[in-house]
Amino acid sequence: MLNLRCFKAGKGDCFLLTWEKGQTHRLLIDSGIEGTYRFFGPLVRDFTENDSIVITHVDYDHIGGIFKWLNDDQQPINPSVGFYMNTPQLLITPEQSDKVGIEHGINLEELLKETGITPRPLFLYQYEDNILHLNGLQLKILSPTSEVLKKLIKEWTAREIYQNYLDKKLEDNDKVSAKGISNNRSKDDILNNAPQPHQWNKDLLNSSSIAFVLSFNDANILFMGDSNPDLVADELSDQGYTPDNKLPLEMLKISHHGAKYNTTKRLLEIIDCSDYLISTDSSGPYYHPSRETLILISEYGRSSRDKPIVIYSNYSLDIDKLLSEDERFNIEFKEIEQLEIVKKKDDGTFE
Repeated sequence: MLNLRCFKAGKGDCFLLTWEKGQTHRLLIDSGIEGTYRFFGPLVRDFTENDSIVITHVDYDHIGGIFKWLNDDQQPINPSVGFYMNTPQLLITPEQSDKVGIEHGINLEELLKETGITPRPLFLYQYEDNILHLNGLQLKILSPTSEVLKKLIKEWTAREIYQNYLDKKLEDNDKVSAKGISNNRSKDDILNNAPQPHQWNKDLLNSSSIAFVLSFNDANILFMGDSNPDLVADELSDQGYTPDNKLPLEMLKISHHGAKYNTTKRLLEIIDCSDYLISTDSSGPYYHPSRETLILISEYGRSSRDKPIVIYSNYSLDIDKLLSEDERFNIEFKEIEQLEIVKKKDDGTFE
């Protein structure tokens, strides 16, 4: 059985998985904003070689908590921890670090190495069958490709990404409460004119995000990070998944906090899933999740037409601003802190 904890991460992601395989093992997936550290910090202080960290991409709302941890002298990161990232060399350490100043141009990769950690890049075609094995857990990598990473490294410098980090940090400190997150588009309009994903080369930071199917005891969770849904669907299609041969999932962690450009009919139609997870506090300026994403999930994300959908979130969502009462039919919304994930039986109940 997998225990999944979903931390308050602002507009970001931060999850902790715990499982037993001879002994207890843990995997931290992303670290939210800097303030998220106060939630996950007490649970990772004793991380060892039995535990791992995956940072899906170098964006503020996924990397902030790691910066906070690196600056916690009372709780240093154990150098034996498995540390995986897409591009650790593309993020400069915070200027408040007492280890190194921003003026020195030291990047996260070098800071980690100073602490004895060698970050391991994670993308397609690095491992046999694209599977990373972590103490009985399997991560089937779906994104990114080396082509995406090469273009990211070519077009972005560490300093540019760090400035993007600072801008988003400032934006988060000045965030406004959730309001105006509804729009006037009808369900039919959304289904007939669904938003198209960004071209991956026009949205490199998010398109470089690590996405993977996490498997344990035949239970599968698709963690999308902030990845491009077309790139993920391409990889799943290459693996033979189609609307007639769907990928079975216990849960799908929706990409980019429910943004309207990161979930598509094509992706939803090649998975067999009824439970979804959205990580967001709904604050501005983005007000995620989008109405478009929820409509697409409702229409195309069901195992069967009569089977209910459950949408989990780490904050309370104002559903009245997102869906009408009729549109909420056979959809349940749940705010959660943690879940036990096990393989479902054919009738949808848990074993």
